[in-house]
Amino acid sequence: MLSDYPHVFSPLRIGPMEVANRIFMPPHGIPLVAPGPHGTRVPSEDFAHYYAARAEAGVALFGHSLSVLPLLGGLPCPAYPESVPSFATVADMVHDHGSRIFGQLHYSTLTSGPWEPLTPRTPVLGASSYQRYERFDTCHELTTAEIAEIIHMYARGAANLSRAGYDGIEIHASHGVLMEHFLSPYFNHRTDGYGATAAGRMRLLIETLEAVREAAGAHVALGVRMICDERMPGGLTPDDVREILAELAGRHLIDYADMDIAVEPQQATLMTTPSMIAPLHLRDLVAAVRKDLPPEVAVISSLGRVTSITDAERMLAEGVADMVGAARGLIAEPELIRHAREGREEDSRTCVAVNYCIAGVQSSGSFGCAINPASGRERRWGTASFTPAPRTGKVVVAGAGPAGLEAARVARLRGHEVVVLERAERPGGQLGLWAALPGREVHARTVSWYERELARLGVELRTGTAADRATVLAERPDAVVVATGARYARTGESGFLPAAVPGHDRDLVITPEDVLGGRISPTGTVVVLDDEGLQTGVGVAEVLAGRGAQVHLVTRHPQLVPALIFDGHLPLILQRLAQLGVRLRTRTHLRRIDPGTVTLYDVFTDEEETLPGVSAVVMATMRKPRAGLADLLAGAAGQVFLVGDALAPRGLAEATFEGQQFARLIGEADAPRTTMGQLLRPIAAEAFARPAAALRAAPDPG
Repeated sequence: MLSDYPHVFSPLRIGPMEVANRIFMPPHGIPLVAPGPHGTRVPSEDFAHYYAARAEAGVALFGHSLSVLPLLGGLPCPAYPESVPSFATVADMVHDHGSRIFGQLHYSTLTSGPWEPLTPRTPVLGASSYQRYERFDTCHELTTAEIAEIIHMYARGAANLSRAGYDGIEIHASHGVLMEHFLSPYFNHRTDGYGATAAGRMRLLIETLEAVREAAGAHVALGVRMICDERMPGGLTPDDVREILAELAGRHLIDYADMDIAVEPQQATLMTTPSMIAPLHLRDLVAAVRKDLPPEVAVISSLGRVTSITDAERMLAEGVADMVGAARGLIAEPELIRHAREGREEDSRTCVAVNYCIAGVQSSGSFGCAINPASGRERRWGTASFTPAPRTGKVVVAGAGPAGLEAARVARLRGHEVVVLERAERPGGQLGLWAALPGREVHARTVSWYERELARLGVELRTGTAADRATVLAERPDAVVVATGARYARTGESGFLPAAVPGHDRDLVITPEDVLGGRISPTGTVVVLDDEGLQTGVGVAEVLAGRGAQVHLVTRHPQLVPALIFDGHLPLILQRLAQLGVRLRTRTHLRRIDPGTVTLYDVFTDEEETLPGVSAVVMATMRKPRAGLADLLAGAAGQVFLVGDALAPRGLAEATFEGQQFARLIGEADAPRTTMGQLLRPIAAEAFARPAAALRAAPDPG
């Protein structure tokens, strides 16, 4: 209720305009783009719906990340007048709900575009010539003439966004982008007028803000996203940042400062913090910056993994910031503001910080949320899409893991009668196992949310009930969703060695389920074989080491947990394992298991080593699907869908996505009857890449 959040639900003045409340969605890059002029990208229809859905739910202000240069592909770029209609559609759809939108202009030093399609890439541009952190190549040091061109491109982009109706422009100078590199003595080694001194290093930002202010007009708010502390040797300190902001404020160049942290990619863990880092970790840094700024300059900040409006209210009440942002929190739960306004914040999903929204883009080109598969698909799967199915009926969901829970929720929202059968005494499936891992306890909140949501919707959840053929058919279902999950193979089979490890049948061999389910807690010397490269193997190693075991974590990969390389967990996992004395054995696999002894070997040299005194071997290798029920039900029920790990063991995002996808097909007139039927359907890919301008240009269907 409003009275519970008096600071959140108060308006705020930012330069020439006012926002309705104190919650914003910070700029972030999303790949919901469509082809634009001259090989660039513009916002797509899905891009516009992504923001409009959250505006309709009450988010007061949005920022989104834009490329200032017309690089081929990548983020939207407002460099050309032809792109204005698509940006205007986004602004109009946000304004329809009384919200505001800012465009964040930047040049990222992480990427460069190809010279033309299918060619090698252009050089990365920099303040000075230096070798990049994440690659071998050295960037190009901008000349003074080229700097003038960069400033012109900022002004050009700002002018086009102003024409499109955007309410503000943000110049990005954090996260290791070009503007920060000019400001930072760590990166900027120039000896000309754009370096050498603090004033020289500030020159590009000042000249850019001046040019943008003139190009965009006085009716557009202007701000800067600043790093609070570079935490690099010789880099920007909080004192430096305060001086920079004081100079900008004194020149009346900024209406607000968006405070953040992390040089990307070196400090990505601090930017999109995993669950192992406590929320609000930027609180003290932002508060220290704010106290030296004049009151007419608003300080806004995401403060670090804000997942509840209660936390935002507390930060506002303490005067830490004037406005609090939540990117991942609003990706996971678009209705966060509405729920708080209506006094039912407990109905909101809590971001679990697995960072699929980041890692999915970088690793596989996918985008969304691991616990909210509708995120990024609001055009098709938004709240307004939950209309009754053409034919409603009885649905049985076999399994209460993430795929089954999501399928049950969506099927009920589409008007079906739903019963969920779960053989365990508690729902959750693999989520329940992950919640038992240190630092990953937040997963339990997702399970609890599903329990509350299914109870609210009237879904019958029967735990302690095995879903066999007779039990399912006794319900006389019109459709069955088989979400029976998977289990770890005790044999040690994996993609590296698709055969059983000799000695796997000995009593000392156990699975992660044995440890995390509380059935077995080995002591002494324990070998954990991790061939997944996910959270389970390293989590089990941490659990057992925390209980006093001497753990050897064995993986054939040259690097620990390669599947987590893009989500920010790796540095924290390495720290935690090192503190517990876990022995890391990369490039290594198990040759055989003997009583009390394990023979290891180097996968590149084949050199063997015998490890004596082993009390247990934990096989965190291949997960095998529990899919037999689908075959038993073939032809006996109207529709039978096999989803999630039961279809093929993968990750959390795949499980929830398939739960929703197939639940939406139940009762549809032309829907397939099986999972394979859906796989064989043609994909209308063109529907996912239309420019946002097409939304307003299309004839009114009414």
